[in-house]
Amino acid sequence: MNQPKITVRPIKQSGSFIIEAMISLLLFAVGLVGLMALSAQSLNQVGQSKARNDASYIAGELIAEMWVSANVNITTWQARLDAVIPGATANVYLSTCDCVDTVTNVCTTPATGTVAIAMPQPVTICIQWTDRKDPNNPRRYSTSSQISKNQP
Repeated sequence: MNQPKITVRPIKQSGSFIIEAMISLLLFAVGLVGLMALSAQSLNQVGQSKARNDASYIAGELIAEMWVSANVNITTWQARLDAVIPGATANVYLSTCDCVDTVTNVCTTPATGTVAIAMPQPVTICIQWTDRKDPNNPRRYSTSSQISKNQP
């Protein structure tokens, strides 16, 4: 008996390579957009870190000036602050207080002009600035110190 000859023909897959290539390009594009967003966020964080570092430095500069001088000009210091962080505001209190709690805050009136530093003297410096990318969320830096000189 003769059996009929069965031939198997491969099925043509026309266009499957193009679909795979397009899916690969789509995945690559999504990854690239994610990488760009991550890069933009890191640049923003670097800018915020620089502003915090500048606020810390300028506040430390004022405290150091208070340690070595009996009279300190707050107005001159605030001008230096504005040069370092444009638009920043600062309050210097000759007491220990909480810069954020404005409701129950027992801070005295902020020091202005030239002030005499008594020994020992508690000092609180409150610096506030606005990030241009997030103007609704003000940034703050505060520090407190006890100023006293070594007596001979």
